[in-house]
Amino acid sequence: MFNFKFLIKKINKILISINELIESFFNIFKDIKKIKKNDLRKINNKITISIGVGLILLVSYFLAPTIYNKDLVKSKIETQIYKKYNLEVKFEGNFSYGLFPKPHFFSDKLVIRYNENDIAISNFSKIYITINKLFSLNQTKIKNIYFKKTEFNTNQNNISFFFNLRDSFTGNDKIIFSKSKLFYKDETDDVVFIMKINKLDYSYDLKNFDKKILLDYEIFNIPLNITIKKNLLNKKNVIEIKSKKIRLNVKNEFFNDQEVINGLLKVLVINKEKNLDYKIQNDILTFSSEDKNLFGKIFFKPFYLISNFNFEQIYLKNLLLENSLIANLIRSEIFNNQNLNANIVVKANSINGVNYLKDIELETYLNQGNFIIKNSNLNWQDSVIINVNNMQLQTSEDEAKFIGEINFFFKDLTKFYNYYQIRRNHRKNIKNMSLDFIFNLDQNKVSIDNFKIDNKSSEELNTFLSDFNSQNQSIFNKLRFRNFVKNFFINYDG
Repeated sequence: MFNFKFLIKKINKILISINELIESFFNIFKDIKKIKKNDLRKINNKITISIGVGLILLVSYFLAPTIYNKDLVKSKIETQIYKKYNLEVKFEGNFSYGLFPKPHFFSDKLVIRYNENDIAISNFSKIYITINKLFSLNQTKIKNIYFKKTEFNTNQNNISFFFNLRDSFTGNDKIIFSKSKLFYKDETDDVVFIMKINKLDYSYDLKNFDKKILLDYEIFNIPLNITIKKNLLNKKNVIEIKSKKIRLNVKNEFFNDQEVINGLLKVLVINKEKNLDYKIQNDILTFSSEDKNLFGKIFFKPFYLISNFNFEQIYLKNLLLENSLIANLIRSEIFNNQNLNANIVVKANSINGVNYLKDIELETYLNQGNFIIKNSNLNWQDSVIINVNNMQLQTSEDEAKFIGEINFFFKDLTKFYNYYQIRRNHRKNIKNMSLDFIFNLDQNKVSIDNFKIDNKSSEELNTFLSDFNSQNQSIFNKLRFRNFVKNFFINYDG
């Protein structure tokens, strides 16, 4: 049977305990009222002083480096950087101490030296330091270094700076360069190329014993990413280059000793992979592909490249597109450099999308700033041999163009006339044709001049070609080119 009286007692006890809690709470305020106002002031003053002293001590600790002699601090930091990273620097601009986001020293002009020469100037440098032992300048340690807006001036004598800096890392620290530029110059101090550095990150992977360089940069308007690793255990070097824009992926693995470097280069271009074996010895690099379709030599002092490329097919559109690697190299004017010399022979069985051309052989030369194609031949359906001779590249700030001459030697006129559907009354018994041309790479347009058939010129043809050039039309359209050939023979009276 339910005990109603017991429930009433339980409720009363709960109510009493709640009432006592409320009374005790308000009694606290009664006790506070009994304290004298002077005593309250004393308590408040003690709390305020304690907090104030604590803040002063904290701020004083973090601002301790500001009490040192500035020239002494500069000298100490320069010495520490050199000892820790084998990096020689000189503070030449404003030098100050900063607290946020981490304690650091800042300079708006820092010179980086290598082999007793100035190699770079940084207009924004932060040297981060550890937060312990700030009161002792001799015991303050550098943690990381951050450079921004740095200009490098490099050449073949000091390019080793970047690898020596990597090899100096031993801990978890980082050195980072961002929003910088690199100017690479030749022996006459002319700029060969300019590299835009978005980020250059040096670090050391303690877990895998890898010393790393991560480089995000842009050269010849082509963005690239490079990862360079050197393992301290197996002495293996790995260099990987990637570019989404030109669909390039290159991986280079090699072991280095004092005399010979042997390596394997894995190249992936437009989803096609090719492996190259190479060897560097006595300032000569020799390379060859597994299928022997690509081989050559590079002489470093002085620079000279000799190479042969054999392809099943050439993708002409990929080579001459507006943002292709070749087009960007041409516009960069790198071929104008007096110290670049090369002889490159390119052979291919066919051209993609142009099924009537085969047996392509292009002989290219780089000679003291001149890019020349000569003694090069193409076979048009076994009926016409096309000879390209003395074609030279000319570049300026506004445009890039090829200027040269082409000769056509006819082996089977009937096949040629039938293909272009030339009427019989317009067919002439000719042996060869020659012309001069200008091909504008930026506008993708061709102008033709000095046209001769069997070494003879024609007023009708000159008028026809003058009219064609004034129209400023591209002839790389198949239908337009076919009509051009038809009209050409209609205007030629023989």
